[in-house]
Amino acid sequence: MAQDSENRVSSAGDAIPMKKTGVTTYVAIAVGVLAIGAVVVVTTGGKSDPEAERKAMEIKAQASKKEAPGMTAEQQREHLKMTQRAFERAQAEADAKKAEAERQKAAAPEAEAANAPAAPPAGGPAHASAPAPAAGPAQPAEDPAPEPAKPKVTQKAAKKQLDSLDSMGSDIATALE
Repeated sequence: MAQDSENRVSSAGDAIPMKKTGVTTYVAIAVGVLAIGAVVVVTTGGKSDPEAERKAMEIKAQASKKEAPGMTAEQQREHLKMTQRAFERAQAEADAKKAEAERQKAAAPEAEAANAPAAPPAGGPAHASAPAPAAGPAQPAEDPAPEPAKPKVTQKAAKKQLDSLDSMGSDIATALE
């Protein structure tokens, strides 16, 4: 048994010393919880002020009036038609720009081929006196007159168009208010 007591002492000496939580800590926590509970009860309890409720109802009524548009059903239909037409015009312009860009991309390789110098004859210097082929691509007889060049739409012009559409939409919105 003497050995057991020695083991206890040595194991107690090896333990990490820790301070136990004091009573004042528990009391402080309890007081904090009670204070928070009291604040909650005071703010949620009691009679409600009828005048404050009436003011709140007036504010809600005014907000709902602002949300409801002052347009009749006929005006709403006309507004939708105008918006759809504007959207269709913008979509058609965007499609035209895409088609023009594709057409220019397709025309670029043809233009490069026309501007490329003719290849030297394969026979070497002996055939140097041979006539060179005609420059430029030969046009077939059935090809109609070339299409007139469409004006290029620059980024600045496209931005100006979009800005005008935006201003038109804002003008419509202000007119409907």
